Amino acid sequence: MLSVCKRTRMGRGDFCLSLDIIVEILKKLPSKSLVRFRSVSKEWLNIINSRRDFIESIVTRSLSSHPPLKLPIFIFHHSVPETFFTVSPVFSPTTDHVVTIPRPSHPCTFHYQYSRGLICCSSSESHLVTIYNPTTRQLFPLPEIQTPPTTRSGLSSCFFGYDPITNQYKVLSIVVNCDERKQTYHVFTLGRREQQSWRIVKGIDEESCPDDYSVCIDGTIYYNASRQGGATMLLSFNIRSERFDRVLLPEAFLAPLYHQRLVNRLGKLGCIICNSRDTSIWIMDDAEKQEWSRTILCLPNYPVMWLGADVDTFSGVTPAGEIYATQCKYFFDKSLYVYYYDMNQNSFRRVHIEGGVRYKPKKHRYCVEVFAIHDHVENTMSL
Repeated sequence: MLSVCKRTRMGRGDFCLSLDIIVEILKKLPSKSLVRFRSVSKEWLNIINSRRDFIESIVTRSLSSHPPLKLPIFIFHHSVPETFFTVSPVFSPTTDHVVTIPRPSHPCTFHYQYSRGLICCSSSESHLVTIYNPTTRQLFPLPEIQTPPTTRSGLSSCFFGYDPITNQYKVLSIVVNCDERKQTYHVFTLGRREQQSWRIVKGIDEESCPDDYSVCIDGTIYYNASRQGGATMLLSFNIRSERFDRVLLPEAFLAPLYHQRLVNRLGKLGCIICNSRDTSIWIMDDAEKQEWSRTILCLPNYPVMWLGADVDTFSGVTPAGEIYATQCKYFFDKSLYVYYYDMNQNSFRRVHIEGGVRYKPKKHRYCVEVFAIHDHVENTMSL
């Protein structure tokens, strides 16, 4: 058995700790201490960053410490004067722990996705993808997807997820070829040092335009897409097999909608749908049989509009089952709120997030984009 020995000052020999005992001791330490202790030795570095049972214990400990009504952490995206983001439970005007991301040659929109402790930042216009670990503060820019120099590549859609069976994170990028009007599907696997490149995989045969929003549940990424002509379809990407499938949809999904948002509701795929008649949530009760059930929510028509101009969509569902919405833009001279709806109790609450700058800007009103994460866990995995 491997052990670590330390000679005592009294000269009575060596005091040895087995590797198993060291691992158990490290599991009890806070994540900030673990990040510092990676420099103790190469062995400790491998335990904290790479040993699967150790990382699983940190993730499980983080999950078990979540109170039922825990507030989210936020990603605050800044585009002026530089492009960067911060991760924090409150907004701060200071620039501590800034995560700088490559600035494209032209203004574009960035999207953020979260999966089991890691954040994926991507831009549809510039094909830039960056992975960030808030626990270790490690940043990993993915290599740029290579396209033929004679090909004009248009917009790209990026999705991110984790498969618990293979313990793998993968990034899926769908790139549009403007010349041939075709799509190519690219996959990047995190953690494989011998394979740090994008791979082309077989996609779906039908041309479609993917939506920006997705949700990953039990190793499967779900996302909406539009057929030519505007019809909606729901697609799935299995992270382990890298296979695409169409998901059967109720007829209500095919009707004209004001708003819809895929969510993870207590481990099941859900979709919040708003139309001219009502607001409801559909839950896929059986993933294999693709059977859905519907619950009408006691909300007014177009409920997001009642929350103000800075809220344009539902953000998701909390681990406790509450539907929540967050302001997509935050102006420094205003308050930041998170709105919650408990569909079981038919209750609504608004939570004010502390922090920010309470003053009136002299010239231009500068705002940041806001993304909320309600199921954040600590993860010491190395990128």
